[in-house]
Amino acid sequence: MTEEEFSLCMSRMASGEQDALRRVYEVYLNFIFSVCMSHLRHKESAEDVTSEFFIRLYQNAGRFRSGSGHKAWMATIARNLCIDYMRKSGREMATLDAPDEEGNVRELEDTSGSETGSGFERHVENRLTLEAAMKVLTPQEQEILSLKVSGGMKFREIAESLGIPQGTVSWHYNEAIKKLRRVLS
Repeated sequence: MTEEEFSLCMSRMASGEQDALRRVYEVYLNFIFSVCMSHLRHKESAEDVTSEFFIRLYQNAGRFRSGSGHKAWMATIARNLCIDYMRKSGREMATLDAPDEEGNVRELEDTSGSETGSGFERHVENRLTLEAAMKVLTPQEQEILSLKVSGGMKFREIAESLGIPQGTVSWHYNEAIKKLRRVLS
């Protein structure tokens, strides 16, 4: 969705048109969910915050000012909602296969009892391996990688969203990719 299309949808939402919200929702649901997952690392919590994001977007559509990069603007709002959620819940989200004190991630055990699992089992194993590998990344590297890969954001948009220089975003992204290559190879 272009900046102009998004601005038009926001204007229509401010006028009470729910179809405009539906259009933005269809285009950006996965993006907002990935932003929330990168912060909360808990599916149900990320789903809750994603729902809250679209409710707030509709309620506050009249406050949107075009020309500021709508994806970065939305990512910032989603990030702030995640922070609010964590403050309200008063706890850290639990994660599976957390790194130990030295930053090492436990090896995943094969409990299937067979040497060749089904395609579904291999898919689950590959996904769990990738999730475990992500634990070796710093929180900032995880967030940048998630915004770049899942969210489809450009380095410039990520930099604007996080309030850090674009070169720093690029450096963290490249470091994250190097770490993942080492762990997964």
